[in-house]
Amino acid sequence: MKIHWKKTTIMFILAASLVIPSASFHVAADEKYSQSYTLSRYQLTDSLQVDVKSVLNEPTSEGTKIGAVIRYYNAGERLVGVPEYEVRVKTNEGLEYIMRPSLANARNIQPKETIELSYWNVIDRYDVFALDELSWSDVDEFVYPKEEKRIISLPITDLEWKGDKANLSDPAQIKQWQDTFTIPMLTDQIQYQPVSLNEQNTSNGIKTVVGFLATNMGDKPITVPDFRINGKSGNKVFNGERLEQDELVLDPGEKNYVHYAIPVKSRSELKNLTVLTPEEYVADDKTHITYTIGRLMINLVGATNSTRLPSPSGTYELNKPIQFDPISQLIQSDIEVSMVDLNMSESAGGGFKSVVAKFKMLNKSGDSVPVPSFQTVLTIANGKKFSGTRQDTKVNMLIPNISYVIYYTYIVPNSETGERLTMEILDGKKVEPYNFTIAAFKTKVVDSTDGTLAFYPFHVQLIDTSKTTSFNVGKGANYSYTLGLDFDIKLQDEVVVDQSFSKLRVEVADESNRIMASKVFSFIDEKKLVSGNEIISFDADRLESTLNLRLYEVIDTPFGEVRRLMQTVKR
Repeated sequence: MKIHWKKTTIMFILAASLVIPSASFHVAADEKYSQSYTLSRYQLTDSLQVDVKSVLNEPTSEGTKIGAVIRYYNAGERLVGVPEYEVRVKTNEGLEYIMRPSLANARNIQPKETIELSYWNVIDRYDVFALDELSWSDVDEFVYPKEEKRIISLPITDLEWKGDKANLSDPAQIKQWQDTFTIPMLTDQIQYQPVSLNEQNTSNGIKTVVGFLATNMGDKPITVPDFRINGKSGNKVFNGERLEQDELVLDPGEKNYVHYAIPVKSRSELKNLTVLTPEEYVADDKTHITYTIGRLMINLVGATNSTRLPSPSGTYELNKPIQFDPISQLIQSDIEVSMVDLNMSESAGGGFKSVVAKFKMLNKSGDSVPVPSFQTVLTIANGKKFSGTRQDTKVNMLIPNISYVIYYTYIVPNSETGERLTMEILDGKKVEPYNFTIAAFKTKVVDSTDGTLAFYPFHVQLIDTSKTTSFNVGKGANYSYTLGLDFDIKLQDEVVVDQSFSKLRVEVADESNRIMASKVFSFIDEKKLVSGNEIISFDADRLESTLNLRLYEVIDTPFGEVRRLMQTVKR
């Protein structure tokens, strides 16, 4: 009896020793494999450890797609082969399905190396079920009946993803717009911050573009990994497209942006964003199957644009250097850009007003550099935005220590007053056809009808006028007029302008405001306007004791000629 008791005790201890490791795996998995994405490795063989990266359980019209991605880590000191264990998933009903390995799966693992192996199956069932467990089994099919030995089993209930329309419920996975986050399934060294959300009109329709600021929090260079962003509105899912296609490597502490275009016309339609990681499986026929796994959800309540733009207090002061987003690379650090004029006038044909902004670019480097090709947008008080039409220029390079002036034209409603404006400078080269704000400031239209003509960089002043009238005998017109205009022209700065620069137009009108004569002066050709006297001669049928001289700044735009009244003189 005593001996029997000892045998029973020994058998109980042996049985317990076999059961306890399995139980400990389940407990550890419940703690580690939660939706907080904390990974933990489990011993598969003496050298290999595993953790589960992704689990898909997606019902479709073709059946239920089941996918799994498992990370294998070789903790040993020599090359080892991937064991030919059978990988299975177990449902909450107790049914097991064999997972087929990807044709692209590696067969060997180097010492201290981590690899990802992909598994896949499509089950011919259309009801809803959950996956409880993932296991490895050693199956010997060369004996009858075949022998199976369960190696380890891991719970995966909290890991499965039901497809793009699924929702995340774990509070650890739900972020607000102002929150920062990492994606540990890819790397925990890069921190992301949502910073911009706006609509953009493209040749493929209106899309909502969301931007994230990525920061390398580690101590070595790291590549920003591939992840996806989907937009959701109720049961509708809008698949986002990553705009930056080139590899983006961040040095320690470095920051840069990643952007996604979501095919939805208004940001107000979006309720939240889903952050997903891509996976791929290669079937035996070499067909590539791709899918995504949801990792985080970002609520868009209260979402605002918070791109890292310097925000000068008060209204922008003309001719002061504009502060650009330090991350942007469109404007080199040794190029100084400033706005030197902002004016508004009615169009020659009427029906709208034209706002013209002039920007000066100074090359402070020792070499010639390309003229920055930036875009601009003017926002009026009611929030409506108007894109600027860039001057058609032939100057391609900026000479060292020489400035260049370029202007942009905006067509605005006749009711616009020019107060409470916001100017945005955009980078349209980074990812065409999309654009990204790199500077923004408050401003207003400048009124310069004070007798001093602001044809920057030229300082133009009409000093004096003269008029002579003579009666014609035997001519078709009875009277001949000769007007003398004495100008003082000075170049304010060392600035280059080209053939498309604005011109001076002088109109002569009678007391009834009927135009009798006009003349246009250029500032840059062989017959350019210089200091001294200019003559305007014309004939008329009537004698006018008083003539009205109107001086305009004239700019040619795709919408027609734009005139800005600078000065009125009676003679």
